[in-house]
Amino acid sequence: MLGFIDALWSTIVALAPSLLLGLLLAGLLHVFVKKDRVLTHLGKPGFRSSAKAALVGVPLPLCSCGVLPAALGLRRDGASMGAVTSFLISTPQTGVDSIAVTWSILGWPIALAKVIAAFVAGILGGTIADRVGNGSENQGTRPACTEIETGSLPRRIWNYSFNGLFRDIYGWLAIGIVISALITTFLEPGQLSEFTVLNGPLGLLAALAIGIPLYVCSVASVPIAAGLIYAGFPVGSALVFLMAGPATNAATMGAVRKTLGTKVFLVYILTVIIISLAAGGILNSLNVSVSQAYHTEHAMNSITGLLSIAAGVFMISGMAWFAFREFLNLRLKSSGKGNGQETVKFVVNGMNCSKCEMAVNTALNKLPGILNVTASAGKDTVVLALDSGSKFDRVEAVRTIRELGYDVRGE
Repeated sequence: MLGFIDALWSTIVALAPSLLLGLLLAGLLHVFVKKDRVLTHLGKPGFRSSAKAALVGVPLPLCSCGVLPAALGLRRDGASMGAVTSFLISTPQTGVDSIAVTWSILGWPIALAKVIAAFVAGILGGTIADRVGNGSENQGTRPACTEIETGSLPRRIWNYSFNGLFRDIYGWLAIGIVISALITTFLEPGQLSEFTVLNGPLGLLAALAIGIPLYVCSVASVPIAAGLIYAGFPVGSALVFLMAGPATNAATMGAVRKTLGTKVFLVYILTVIIISLAAGGILNSLNVSVSQAYHTEHAMNSITGLLSIAAGVFMISGMAWFAFREFLNLRLKSSGKGNGQETVKFVVNGMNCSKCEMAVNTALNKLPGILNVTASAGKDTVVLALDSGSKFDRVEAVRTIRELGYDVRGE
């Protein structure tokens, strides 16, 4: 048990400084990069629009749950089918936060390979999508995330980076850290390397099979990939997981097929598969050794300064805070039912991330008679705890949600 706790803490210390730096850079990009200027470059079908979309998407810190509404927003604003597909493919695999963490934990060869592969995959998939897509697909079944932009510049950066991005990924990041710590605790370094079959195509396919259905953001995929290398998988297999895991999952694949059509969906998924396998094979052929690429073992067994400790404490505190808030919301919901407090539940389609939840919560909390709002993007529900002594206007609540761009119906 002590060994697991030590591995857990060492993984956190190794991740935290790069993660926090990446989140800060993400907030700066969000505030200072003007979206209207981006859209003007993505309207014409063809190679150039796909290349520009990939160039825009690579540094953006959006996971697969957040990239879909953003991509559909680009589509509604006039971006070509190829640009949207390129953005969908390249964006969730990377992000400045993920690049920083990958460089710190796995070394620059894998970080650079991931960026190049994501860029190439985006361009290739987008160019092909422009040729096979007929433009008749539904472009607006789900609205783009509603972003709340209030307060001073530091506050806006903080809200986007930590109240938004970090809140979106903290749960999956925690799962990734735990998996990495478990691998480190229960497997000896390189233990799986004795299975030489994993050094060939089978190892790449195994990583692909793990990554495609799994929902994991690009940052959370890094400690899992580090654990795979630690256990003896080749670096190419880790790269396949780093690409396929964040770019695909069961929910995203279904949404892409529904909103962009079957042809574009096939382009999207086949491009991710082919480019990830090719990139993994190339990285293996370059003989990037474990000692060159995998610096986590040193990071996991040493604390290199007060800044790393402070970053680790900050990251744990943030995770605990958001977990406590979710627990508190559940308790308020359950206690309201136990006390006979009236609750109203709506099914709301279109919420995709914490920013959507925040928009709904903020708008509904301004209405009279509402004590608490619990919006869940994962469950597509909004539950209202009502003050029995006040008048609640159900029609006004529905109108408020619809004005934000979401479809709503009562239960």
